[in-house]
Amino acid sequence: MVSKRNGFGSITKLPSGRYRARHTVPGTLPQVWVSAPSTFSRKADAEIWLARQRTALEDGAVRPKALASKFTVRDYAERWMQERRNASGERLRPSTRRVYEHYLTNHVYPTFGRTLLSELTAESIATWYRSLLPERPTLRARTYALLRGILASAHDEDLIAANPCRVRGAGSSRPATTQFVASPTQVAELARAMPDHLALSVLLGAWCQLRNGEVLELRRGDVDTASVRITRGVTWVDGQAVVGPPKTDAGVRVISVPPHIAPAVEEHLKSHAVPGSDGLLFPRSPQGTQQIHPSTYAYHFKQAVKRTSLPAEFRFHWLRHTGLTLAAQSGATLAELQARAGHSTPSTVMLYQHATTVRDQALAAALSEWAERSAE
Repeated sequence: MVSKRNGFGSITKLPSGRYRARHTVPGTLPQVWVSAPSTFSRKADAEIWLARQRTALEDGAVRPKALASKFTVRDYAERWMQERRNASGERLRPSTRRVYEHYLTNHVYPTFGRTLLSELTAESIATWYRSLLPERPTLRARTYALLRGILASAHDEDLIAANPCRVRGAGSSRPATTQFVASPTQVAELARAMPDHLALSVLLGAWCQLRNGEVLELRRGDVDTASVRITRGVTWVDGQAVVGPPKTDAGVRVISVPPHIAPAVEEHLKSHAVPGSDGLLFPRSPQGTQQIHPSTYAYHFKQAVKRTSLPAEFRFHWLRHTGLTLAAQSGATLAELQARAGHSTPSTVMLYQHATTVRDQALAAALSEWAERSAE
């Protein structure tokens, strides 16, 4: 690499043939260097960036104290985790925090933990991303999206000149496993294969489109044969149940119970739910006050799947996917699907638009058949 000082900063020609530009922040001892958010294909472009940075500093458009921040990526990420708020102004949930800490500790800090925010470049981020979890596309996308979000906050605080996370499409991925849509017959088959005291959980997951954590936190006061009220969910952190409200206001909802499963709801309340309005529908033990542990529930669920015609990899969440798909095929609008699923935005339920389109095509074909029969 060949470096050249120009009195304000330096320009370095990299082995790739591109140019890196950086400069020191006036008045910092020891000196703090600020790198351009990306490298340049032409030396002249690097010189232009340096000139603009110098002008911005002299005009006060850029704050030296901000650029001189000595935050490392780890320092800032840990502060971000402490101060992060959701749309409702709440701190990160313990389960969410645990997931984020896993991403950072295992996949970000080994490369960037000791790197100053000001030293990050688009090139260094892109290089890191190219070798990041190539066999785990979903985990790869989520890790990248987390780092991008953290650095977006750093940019908002003027701690970096620009967000260096610029790999197009890196924050999204297609699921490694395609979700399977069960038939109504297969849903009933799975419910019968479950232990009697857990059979209703399958029906609620599919026909009321509930999440696993929502189902396992249900209590007598939340359910009757006409509706299910969702105001809480349970997650597990370090082996302990953590009960809290849904992530968004849209998650708090009342869902009508399809009449065909009302008898199963009534029978479960009579035979298996813990007495009292606060009694759990699916306790860890009969008359217990603790939710069934997710590993215990997962064991029963997997064993039940093996006794059905469903694929061996079938997951509980796919019951929710099944229910929403069937609702779309029955003619539900996106707004109706959004409300029933408890999504805060329509983007998440847009994938069910395909099911709605398929249903509409079937209706069109049926109309044609009716028209042809009428013309005979």
